[in-house]
Amino acid sequence: MIKNWSPPPCPSCGAEEMEHKLFTVIPNQEKLRLNSGWYCIMCKCGPYKLGNFSESDAAQFSLILLNK
Repeated sequence: MIKNWSPPPCPSCGAEEMEHKLFTVIPNQEKLRLNSGWYCIMCKCGPYKLGNFSESDAAQFSLILLNK
């Protein structure tokens, strides 16, 4: 489970305005691998793979949140 909710700073502009977008909750699907990740709200860069968690971890975490 993801414990740290603090988003990382943007690798491009350094802004602390990142949001994680998950395009599918099905692990190993192509959309998950190619489009999901961190996007910067300020400079619109992304997707970035940041932090110690895989997109599969994020998908599993999203399913937990959806089922609460």
